[in-house]
Amino acid sequence: MSFSDLRDIKINYDVKAIQSMLSLLKASPLPGEHPIDSPPWRLGIEYSFLKRLKASFETSWSWDTLQRKISKHNNYLIHYDTDKGDANNYSLDLHFVHVRSSRANAIPLLLLHGWPGTFFDFHKVIDGLVSPSNPDAPAFHVVIPSLPGYFLSTLPRREGWSLKSNARLFNDLMTKALGYKTYVGQGGDWGSSILRIMASLFPDTVALSLFNMFVAPSSPNSDPSKYTDVERRLVARREEFSTSGRGYFFLQNTKPFTIGIAIASSPLAMLAYIGEKIYSWSDPEKLDPQDILDTVALYYLSGSFATSVVIYNQGSVDRDFIQDPLSCGIKNKFGYLAFPFEIVGAPRADIAAFGDLVYYKEHQNGGHFPALDNPEEFINSTREFFGRHWGNE
Repeated sequence: MSFSDLRDIKINYDVKAIQSMLSLLKASPLPGEHPIDSPPWRLGIEYSFLKRLKASFETSWSWDTLQRKISKHNNYLIHYDTDKGDANNYSLDLHFVHVRSSRANAIPLLLLHGWPGTFFDFHKVIDGLVSPSNPDAPAFHVVIPSLPGYFLSTLPRREGWSLKSNARLFNDLMTKALGYKTYVGQGGDWGSSILRIMASLFPDTVALSLFNMFVAPSSPNSDPSKYTDVERRLVARREEFSTSGRGYFFLQNTKPFTIGIAIASSPLAMLAYIGEKIYSWSDPEKLDPQDILDTVALYYLSGSFATSVVIYNQGSVDRDFIQDPLSCGIKNKFGYLAFPFEIVGAPRADIAAFGDLVYYKEHQNGGHFPALDNPEEFINSTREFFGRHWGNE
């Protein structure tokens, strides 16, 4: 496994590409109303919400504003080969953000996103983690990669790039490319699954891990009568998602090319598809619709939507492994952030079956994208967990 051709890059798109996206959006008509009368959000995205999103995208969204936010921190591309020169080689380009703290004792922190998120999910928390105003608060060297197939990270052309492949890639990024002997990680969605594998396979380098999504079967030690209000809400949200929110999962798992190409062809299709997921999986009182527009723009302009959904198919080989505490137990201390609008959360006892769970923090606001809809508490809890346990693994 080797890295080569590390480059500091500037993120920019041609004015014509941006104008083309917005022109296509404007030329795409919405129906006059919902197909049928139905309770809001029960059958998909709410018409009035999508209408407002579309109008805002067309009239007030700004690439210049988004570009300034992205360019505030250093962006890099690096090439990666698993077996260079061999027929079994997997080759890709990896995009990542790397921001080092001025603190000598800063903790190396890997932040992993999922779908339909991007590396930009974490843009609101970088400065607070890297340069806390309180000198007694822990500081971090922050590394945020784009998963292969997302944004500027390419997906290997050969089939078989699994979640374990991602786990090896990101461990190699932290240790071989960036030179961190040990580090900590935080992840949600696919980032959670990948980080769990990393914490299981690489305990000598992944010192601590923190999750905000956690797939866990019911544990014999779990007693529903003793659940807290947040735990009961997490279970209810998980059950609701399982029965009425997973249609996209089966489609992307079995026919990712079909849905990927169809959605990638239209900014309006992407706005409806991604917008429904981000809204439904977030705290509606805390969600900023601007985050949806920025996310859609990054997918559309980078041309990465079709490759982003392939992970649902290629990652399925590791699904049983992740959910088995005996196979994929977490070797070092870990924590969980319980945000009430999470769609795949779990009670403390179920998560504790996977290892030494030393931190289970309940929050009153926030959802599947907590660094977007509850950045302040995301920062505070991340500091609290890693600050308390780093060096005491």
